[in-house]
Amino acid sequence: MFSGKYILSPMVRVGGLPFRLTCLDYGADLVYAEEVIAQRLLKCTKILNETLDTVDFLDEDGGVCFRTTSKESDKVIFQMGVSDPDVAAQAAQMIEPYVAGIDVNMGCPKDYSIKGNMGAALLTQPELIKKILCKLISVCSKPVTCKIRILESEEETLSLCKEIESTGVAALAVHGRTRFTRSSHPCNYDIIQKIKSIMSIPVILNGASLDINNRSDMTEMIKKTGVDSIMIARAAWYNPSIFRDPEPVSVREAVQKFMKYCIDYECPLHILKYTMGKFRGAFKDNQSSLEVTRHIETRLIYNYFGLGDYYNEVASKRTSDIQEEFQKKKRQKLGEDYKILQAEITPTILQSFRGMIAPRQILNQWLEANGFSKPKYWTTEHNKIFTGYLQIDNDTYAMEGNFKNKKTATQAVSYAYCLKHHIELRHYKTGARTLSQSNCQCKNGG
Repeated sequence: MFSGKYILSPMVRVGGLPFRLTCLDYGADLVYAEEVIAQRLLKCTKILNETLDTVDFLDEDGGVCFRTTSKESDKVIFQMGVSDPDVAAQAAQMIEPYVAGIDVNMGCPKDYSIKGNMGAALLTQPELIKKILCKLISVCSKPVTCKIRILESEEETLSLCKEIESTGVAALAVHGRTRFTRSSHPCNYDIIQKIKSIMSIPVILNGASLDINNRSDMTEMIKKTGVDSIMIARAAWYNPSIFRDPEPVSVREAVQKFMKYCIDYECPLHILKYTMGKFRGAFKDNQSSLEVTRHIETRLIYNYFGLGDYYNEVASKRTSDIQEEFQKKKRQKLGEDYKILQAEITPTILQSFRGMIAPRQILNQWLEANGFSKPKYWTTEHNKIFTGYLQIDNDTYAMEGNFKNKKTATQAVSYAYCLKHHIELRHYKTGARTLSQSNCQCKNGG
């Protein structure tokens, strides 16, 4: 399963379902999902999302921790961050039916991993590594692998690899840099060759993106180092069609495919923006890049890439029985006199207005400039979750969501109203005149 493969490496915030499916379409043989902390997974609720045809593991606040679909079930490897063998086993048993394999992250150099005794912190604890891997192998029917970085000394690195092999793992992925080496520094191919020479299990090369421009480069790298497979991260982020044989397509074409999957599987706006940050050549120029990534409405980003109609078409079709029942319950709960606003509102969106003119202030200024009466705001609370209300003249609007305080709820209902009525939301510093002040339309003009 892990020999002769061209593999997508796990990448935090990038390796979600839309990106994985895009890489599979362009020829990736396996795709590693972004790392999920095992303790976090154990707190999740699993649901079958009939609207998207996915299996979702939801956090306590309703956010998606991990989402997968049958399109990738035999290709996706779930990677966990963990420091406790029993916790690893519980998490693996929870996720195993929906993935092709389980991987343990033993190479992440980030502070959150190190402080949690996970990731690269495990590299100097071979006995704990063996306990985690042996425990996983004992409870899993799917292959178990791990991904490491090299250590400061060659001797320690080779010794660790043999210790890992002794546990019975199906394969070992090795990033050819230490935990202290920046990604801009060359990958150490010599140590990779030496690791392969002493191992009987498949060895997967990771860290070669600086030297990879197409699938042929990957093939040559496999030959050069003698490894069994290759795993690519940054080069795939720059252009997810890098797995395509013989050559990748244009970045813009690959991005359009990725964005279609984002629409299909409801990729959150902050993830979409983050992923777009490394798509080299997707924009006409730097100014276009800045303008698009500043948008705080998903639809506007899709419009830039010619997918506005597709976005609207998919959105209009999402009227499943589950959603209809959900909206029915909303109407019953809020009362028929309220107009329910719908918008994609995440904490990241609202937090982006810190130090800026907030949506409520932008709306108030727009209403005043266009001859509306002064709006009224209030909230209701149920189980410590707030619903925001907005009354403008004789119309009352409600915005439900997972809002933890009154301020957030009223900002959310203001934000949603602005989107519905095409009132431009921009990030203006406090004290600046907004576009709503300087370029208002009259009330009758819409």
